Amino acid sequence: MAGVPLFMVLAAVVYIAIGFAQGEREQQHWVVHTYQVMDSLRAIAGDVADAETGQRGFLLTRNRSFLEPYDNARPRIADDLARFERLTGDNPVQQLRARSLRALIASQLDLLAQTLRENSQAETGPAMIADLGRDKDAMDRLRVTVGQGLADEQRLLAERVRTRRAVERAEILAAVLAMTLALAVLATAAGMLVRNNMRLAVSEAARRRQASILQATLDNIREGIVVFDEKGRVAAFNDIFFRLMDFPPGLAAVGTAIDHFRNRDAESARVGISDLVESPAGEDIRYERLVRGGRELDVYRAAVPGAGFLVAAADVTARERAEATMRQAQKMESIGQLTGGVAHDFNNLLQIISANLELAAGQARSDVKLVERLQVVISAVERGSRLTSQLLAFARRQTLDPRSTNLGGLLRDMTELLHRTLGEHVEVEAIVAGGLWNSLVDRGQVENAILNLAINGRDAMPEGGKLTVELSNAYLDDSYASQHADVTPGQYVLLAVTDTGRGMPPDVVSRVFDPFFTTKPEGKGTGLGLSQVYGFVKQSGGHVKIYSEPGHGTTVKVYLPRTSKPQEDVEPESVVDAPGGFESILVVEDNAAVRAAAVDVLAELGYAVLKADHAEQALAVLHSGARVDLLFTDVVMPGPISTRELVRRAQNLRPGLRVLYTSGYTQNAIVHNGTLDAGANLLSKPYRKNDLARRLRSVLEGAPPTPENPQAVGIGAGPAASRRSKVLLVEDDALIRMTTAEMLQEIGLEVVEAGNAPDALSILMVDSLVNILITDLNLPGMDGRRLTAEALRLRPGLKVIFATGYGPSLGGDGEMRGVAVLAKPFDLAALRVALQSA
Repeated sequence: MAGVPLFMVLAAVVYIAIGFAQGEREQQHWVVHTYQVMDSLRAIAGDVADAETGQRGFLLTRNRSFLEPYDNARPRIADDLARFERLTGDNPVQQLRARSLRALIASQLDLLAQTLRENSQAETGPAMIADLGRDKDAMDRLRVTVGQGLADEQRLLAERVRTRRAVERAEILAAVLAMTLALAVLATAAGMLVRNNMRLAVSEAARRRQASILQATLDNIREGIVVFDEKGRVAAFNDIFFRLMDFPPGLAAVGTAIDHFRNRDAESARVGISDLVESPAGEDIRYERLVRGGRELDVYRAAVPGAGFLVAAADVTARERAEATMRQAQKMESIGQLTGGVAHDFNNLLQIISANLELAAGQARSDVKLVERLQVVISAVERGSRLTSQLLAFARRQTLDPRSTNLGGLLRDMTELLHRTLGEHVEVEAIVAGGLWNSLVDRGQVENAILNLAINGRDAMPEGGKLTVELSNAYLDDSYASQHADVTPGQYVLLAVTDTGRGMPPDVVSRVFDPFFTTKPEGKGTGLGLSQVYGFVKQSGGHVKIYSEPGHGTTVKVYLPRTSKPQEDVEPESVVDAPGGFESILVVEDNAAVRAAAVDVLAELGYAVLKADHAEQALAVLHSGARVDLLFTDVVMPGPISTRELVRRAQNLRPGLRVLYTSGYTQNAIVHNGTLDAGANLLSKPYRKNDLARRLRSVLEGAPPTPENPQAVGIGAGPAASRRSKVLLVEDDALIRMTTAEMLQEIGLEVVEAGNAPDALSILMVDSLVNILITDLNLPGMDGRRLTAEALRLRPGLKVIFATGYGPSLGGDGEMRGVAVLAKPFDLAALRVALQSA
């Protein structure tokens, strides 16, 4: 840009210089022309003077040598006159003078010639002197004319010299101005050039900085990237791309041709970069999934507008593993939720069978053989109930009693049992690492898990083999946790059970924890062993992982969380009767048969016993002032007062009152995420006399509860007065409805039946004698909860019992006061307890 004005200035200077040079040359020409005119005049005057001088010298001396100048001057005069006329052709004044000079010179020459003729023989005399004087006068006139011409030319010369000097001054001034302008333009151009250079330097520095930032960005992102220019050469890249794609380091250079990548790809990959770089016309982006070096890669090609294209590779191995783990966890969670529904339907079936069997057994007391057969069937129903319990165990709905335990001692205690259980054809090796940490677990569940895993290992080695049970400390780090969504990083105690059996393929490994899935022959297993282990481990906050290869055996690794608490001693099982006591115990149990059995056992042990079948009765006993040293209460109680609330009120009434809980296989009020509250004492059902005696002495002789360390406390009892009632039974399953109605009639109650909620509401509106509602939760159309709400709106004093196969924890949620829960399958005793509660 700076060269354009500079070129224009230089062109103007050259133009002006040429113009001034032409003017100066023209003025110089006229000056020279003037001098030539003056020279021609002087030459004319000199020639005429030479002719006169030669003539005079001859006349005076008669020496013929003087005539030579005369003779030579005459022809030159004609040439000089002609030259003068030619030079003054553009000057009219001088042309007039030229004609005058020609006439004067002709006259003068004629006079000279005449004088010379007249006096060539005569001696010098007056006549010749007169002639010479005449010639002299003519010559003077000629000289005057020549002098006038020279004077005119001198003036003209002076004028032309002035003009020439003016032109020279103008030329110098123009040159100075042009030089000044050129210098200014040069300075401006130089400034612009310097500024452009500075901008270029800044731009170059910015470009280098941007290139450095771009390269640093490429080097610090997780994806591998290589950019090819329009000629198929590498223009930019990062090292991650070559590591992920397993390309030689030598290819990582700017300018590498794409053919090298094609060749490498053809040698080392199933699908590769050549398929991406040769994308069809108009397709800007393509994606491929590759496997390189055991890693799963997402590789894609994207066009770079006007500059070729780029290929990027992202390692998605961790994401794929995490997603697979998440899918597995979601699957197990979904299956766990499904087991609740299965347990509900299964319990409904068991309820039909159990209720009819109990009714039949009551009617066949005189037929001993029939009663025995019915008891066999009832035992089968109990086994079915245990199967339901196993399903609920997988769903993590069991009650755990975790204690700080060193699993090394537990394993040593089980070694002999494992030898006997697995048989002589299986070699058992137990390995316990030194410095083993304690773990917070339920000992019974751990023993059950070890036994389940050992039996599975044995079944995988039908022809014998080796089973190794190992215990060691382990740490699961963030990297492992990132690949397993259900793992919390931290310290664990590792229980590993390894067999040398057949092993399992990956598709079997992915399903081993599913309920009812088994690889054993039909009739050889329920498929619930590993699902129980899975549920226990997850409920304990641990992690379980299976490693197996066909033909190389299987290892099941169970990670149980570490605890810093010291080991809690386990009371040794006593083979002799435990001592009883003299204290007063309040038994709170809604099941009449269970309550009666507990009262009988406590009485045999020497205790004074008070009883109550619900929380209100227990509180009434405490309010009465009767002596109560220990509250022995079931966890799930019917009625508006929950066990927690009962405990709280009892503690307020009797500070320091000791409490012992009892519970069956349910998730209940004192269990949170499968863990018993701190400080609570629990005796699981079913229990033996010695178990109850030992636990009572342990609680009674231990430290009393304090506000800082509260224990759950009990409630007083008192039998409820029974009266004849009319029951509305709502059940959509006709078989269950029929058997339940017979059981209610056997108790002595009048029954009205309905198969759905609308029919039940219609009965309530017309039958004012109905005072108890027994309803299933799952009803077609309107469910049991909505039915209860509508029924209570119609009959505010109506007593309600939920009969459900989901267990007490799903029905007794405290949504409605006075609602009792009857868990399926139930017997006559359970039905009576529910009715008394209502």
